Amino acid sequence: MKLALAGLPTSGKSTLMRALAGRRIAVGKGSSDASQALLSVPDERVDKLSAMYLPQKTIHAQVTFVDPAPPVAKADDPTTKLPPELRQADGLVEVVRNFDGGLGAPDPIGDHQSFGEELILNDLITVERRLERIAEERRRGREIDQEEISLLEQCKEQLNAEKPLRLLAEVAGHAKLRGFGLLTAKPVVVVANNEEDDDQPPDLGPEVKPVVARAAIEAELAELSEEERAEFMADLGLTQSALDRVIAAGYQALDAISFFTVGEDEVRAWTTRRGSLAPQAAGVIHSDMEKGFIRAEVMRYQDLIELGSEAAVKKAGLFKLAGKDYVVQDGDIFHVRFNV
Repeated sequence: MKLALAGLPTSGKSTLMRALAGRRIAVGKGSSDASQALLSVPDERVDKLSAMYLPQKTIHAQVTFVDPAPPVAKADDPTTKLPPELRQADGLVEVVRNFDGGLGAPDPIGDHQSFGEELILNDLITVERRLERIAEERRRGREIDQEEISLLEQCKEQLNAEKPLRLLAEVAGHAKLRGFGLLTAKPVVVVANNEEDDDQPPDLGPEVKPVVARAAIEAELAELSEEERAEFMADLGLTQSALDRVIAAGYQALDAISFFTVGEDEVRAWTTRRGSLAPQAAGVIHSDMEKGFIRAEVMRYQDLIELGSEAAVKKAGLFKLAGKDYVVQDGDIFHVRFNV
C-alpha cells in the first residue's frame, strides 16, 4: 500500500520525507531512492508474538511513502499543478506548515483549506472532461454507459458543492471510477509540521485531527545511530518518534488491517483490506494459497496472549476452522490449508 506526501509548497514535505527515508527497510535495489521509503508499521502485537515463538525472522506490516517530484505545470491546465503520482497512490499524507522558518507566520487552517480546494478543482476538471468525452461519443452514435454517467454526475454535484468525494464513498469508490484516481476520494492523513519547540496540534477545524510532527527534529533523529537517537530523544523529553504516529495513522487511514502467521521460522504481520474474505487474505501470503484455498485455521491474537499457548486456545474451543466466506478480522492468526 502506498501513501503520497502532498501539500502546499514550503510545507516541509521534503524534510518529512528525509526523516521517513531514514527509517526505511533495506530491500535491495532501489532501496536508497530518496523519494520513496518502505517502512514497518509499529505494532506491539508482532513484538509479543515474536517473544512467544522466538522465530528466526520477525517481519512487521509495511507501507510505502512517496514524495513526488514537482510537476511541470502548464498555465492553461490546472490539473498539471499536482504531481500525477498522487492519483496513483492509495492515500495522501497532507503536510501543513505550522512553523515560521523565515517564511512568515504560519496559517495552517488557511493552507489546509487552500489545498483541499485545489484537490476539489482538480477532480472537478477530471470529471467534467470525462463527461464531455462521453457526450462526444454519444454524438458519434457510440453506446453509452448510463451508470458511469450517473456516477460522474453525482461526483460533479458533490464537487460543485465544494465537498470531497470521500464523503460519497460508495460512489467515488465504484469500480467504474477507480481508474480516474480521483484525489478527494482518497483517504487523507493530515500532518502538522510544527516548530521545534511546539508539540500542540493546530486548529484545522472540528473534523480534522492532525498528527503533529516536528519534521526538522525527526530528520535529525533519522541520521543518528540508535544509541545517539535514544540519548537525543531523552534530552528533548521525547518518548516516541512522531514518525511512528504518522506511519500508524497512514495505515489506519487506508482501512487496512493486520493478520499474522506464526512459527519458529517466522512471525509476520500481513496487510489486507478490512472486509476481506479468507481466500483473499491467503492470496496476500501467496497467490497459490488463494487459488487452492481449502480452509484456514484461525485463532485470535487476544485469546493466544491471554491463554498463553496454542494448545490452551484449542482446549478452550477458541481455535476455529474458517471457510471461504469467513471475513478476516484484525489480529487473526492464520494457518492456511490449500491444494494446488
